[in-house]
Amino acid sequence: MSDIVGKLLITLRQNDEIKLYLIDSKPIPVSKPIRHGRVRLLREDGAYFGKSSTGWFFGFKLHVLRNINGAIVDAVLTPGNWHDRDPVLALTTATDGGIVLADLAYRGPETINILAEEVDLLLITRADAPAKRELISSVRQNIETLFSQLWHLFIDRIFSRSWLGLWNTIKLKLLAYNLRLAGIVSF
Repeated sequence: MSDIVGKLLITLRQNDEIKLYLIDSKPIPVSKPIRHGRVRLLREDGAYFGKSSTGWFFGFKLHVLRNINGAIVDAVLTPGNWHDRDPVLALTTATDGGIVLADLAYRGPETINILAEEVDLLLITRADAPAKRELISSVRQNIETLFSQLWHLFIDRIFSRSWLGLWNTIKLKLLAYNLRLAGIVSF
């Protein structure tokens, strides 16, 4: 089932002329903070402690690449302690070059060089354009809106008991999001 859902996500990817992408990560906690000391759920499958802008969590990180039109192009699920730069090459191989806007967590000369050489992408963060920060911030706000919509509509609780179950559930929810965005389904 996982292969079928993945192929559907790739098939529904919308080709956009501008080739402008947004990339970010969202923590997927598997337990409430009060249970951090005794939680064992998905620990053997890679769940780990990570830190986000809102504090510590135990679980995974969902890394998402979306195009400027709103469609999710690719996603990767990593342990919570992985840095945001680690899966960036895996995410961006689904593109045909262009420009990707990211937050400061993706900044670094290694990441910029790898993206430029491997997938022909120009990485821009708000540190790269200090005079036009408002423009970059307003465009990057779209990815935050995507995460809040996904969190509100789909990813509010973890019911999976394995990494594969969690990943399949998230991929189905991302597929449903793309289908809803394309106007194929409504809910």
